[in-house]
Amino acid sequence: MSSSLGVYVFHTRTIQEILDPVAQQVSQLVILHEDAERGTVVPDLTHPVVAVGAAVNNLILVGKQTMEKSKDEKLKSDMPATFEVVETSTGLLVEAAKGLSADKESREHKTMLLDGSRGILNGVSSMLLIFDQSEVRKIVKAAEGIIEYLKVAEVVQTMEELVTFTKNLSPGMTGLTKQVDGRTDDLTNVSHADILRAESEQVKRALPLLLSSMKAFVSLRRERKKGSAEAQENRNYIVSAMSESLKEIIRVLQLT
Repeated sequence: MSSSLGVYVFHTRTIQEILDPVAQQVSQLVILHEDAERGTVVPDLTHPVVAVGAAVNNLILVGKQTMEKSKDEKLKSDMPATFEVVETSTGLLVEAAKGLSADKESREHKTMLLDGSRGILNGVSSMLLIFDQSEVRKIVKAAEGIIEYLKVAEVVQTMEELVTFTKNLSPGMTGLTKQVDGRTDDLTNVSHADILRAESEQVKRALPLLLSSMKAFVSLRRERKKGSAEAQENRNYIVSAMSESLKEIIRVLQLT
């Protein structure tokens, strides 16, 4: 990418896949103009600007549709400003292309070209980050819900209660770990990805152990056999370990 536009670091592969083509198109506009300043004959910038405009307008359309469907109030509050930045910046590019077509030495329109290019990249990047943060909040909310529900394990006394607990917990836990694993695969930061992967595996392994320990406690308690206290202690230990893993998942998610 042209040094005139700075360097953009992508923290997820999804953002990279969406933003990189736009960045390449915008950078090409600046490179074409820089070539012109060095005396190279270059085509009119109008057509490349139209291509950039079409790409970003499509992103804005998708962004607006996402915003309308979303229940995330923060996303709904933050997203419109990014649309305005991108639309204004696209207008600057159009104006710059027209001006430079008439006068290749126009300092005003050279400035517009760079400002419009930076504005588009910054605006699209912000748009994608706002959406990405919304997705993170969904996973965090699910993890917080699981942590809260795990407390119910300590009051389960009968097999009927254990069946209900299992039916309620298992689908939510499966859904959460799938979301965490998806996030893990998307991250470009290896250390964050490794922590999430390890904690997710810990939770997956702990779930059957938790249910087994709860079953043992309920059975021993019902049959009034020795060992119920040890089973209860084992259950509580697993609940605590799972909660700590989920808290670590939340902590790392909020860093990404």
